Amino acid sequence: MELFVNDSTDPAFNLALEELLAAEYPGEFLMLWRNGPSIIVGRNQNTLAEIDADIVRARGIPVVRRTTGGGAVYHDLGNINYTIAKNGRLTGGAAFAECAQVVVAALRKMGAPAEFSGRNDIIVDGRKVSGSAKRVLEERTLFHGTMLFDTDLSVLETVLRPDTEKIRSKGIKSVRSRVMNLREIFPEWRMDDFRRAFRAALLEELKLDGASPLPEGFAPRAEELADRRYRTREWNFGSAYPFEFRRRGRFPGGSVEVAARIENNRIAEVRFYGDFFGDVPADEIARRLVGCPFEVDAVALVLRNCDLGRCMHGVDADGLAALFE
Repeated sequence: MELFVNDSTDPAFNLALEELLAAEYPGEFLMLWRNGPSIIVGRNQNTLAEIDADIVRARGIPVVRRTTGGGAVYHDLGNINYTIAKNGRLTGGAAFAECAQVVVAALRKMGAPAEFSGRNDIIVDGRKVSGSAKRVLEERTLFHGTMLFDTDLSVLETVLRPDTEKIRSKGIKSVRSRVMNLREIFPEWRMDDFRRAFRAALLEELKLDGASPLPEGFAPRAEELADRRYRTREWNFGSAYPFEFRRRGRFPGGSVEVAARIENNRIAEVRFYGDFFGDVPADEIARRLVGCPFEVDAVALVLRNCDLGRCMHGVDADGLAALFE
């Protein structure tokens, strides 16, 4: 596995670059990168429901949707992002812990008592310092995450609207009490000190002498992809649909909101929003439900005949169908 360092701080470009490298670069790699102040929303989320749009607009913070599931996160230059691309299709929830092993090991080498926790977190002293997400490609797996060192948590609390049910289910009082900057563990370090130490620990763990240059030819194509997708309002916020029916539920795999348009007592259109993970987009399930009678039993029958687990980890067919009641 190679180590790349991407010095761009443009979130749209960075997400485009990691997508292209993960899909087309033949070797396995770990890439470090940072974004300027920005909000990165999960592939399945309803963007406007996750942010305080007025504050985000006033602050001029860009909002960009990624191609992986999970929840919305705030990035700034006090946070390091890591991308890991591995050969093969690593499916299911256990793949998160497998991919995160190298990051956990590097933090331990630095003296932080890190461990993987829950479905996608790395914690230190019981508090979250890193969240992660993944996407399964043709014969590759893209895994990426955050690493909080000196992020402005007051801005994080202001611009995001946390899922209150999620916080309640974990017995957590607030976003601030749930997350922690690693600067609390390394108070004498500035961001550049942490970046150097984290890179050195990763190189040692990967048994590498140094970082490799970014592969040639990908940057111009990433810029084009950023313009075509990651900088567009349609991708980042989605089209506005006149859904008449909305209902939200909580599952072991995360929150799911059903938004449906009903015509003649049949589902004319449906979308699933939430912070759930899946190996493939939930759009596949939504397409199967178009034309289905708007009845719990009929929806359950369709869902039982779908590979629901590929699209929504930890969500069962009958539970999801019950949201259509």
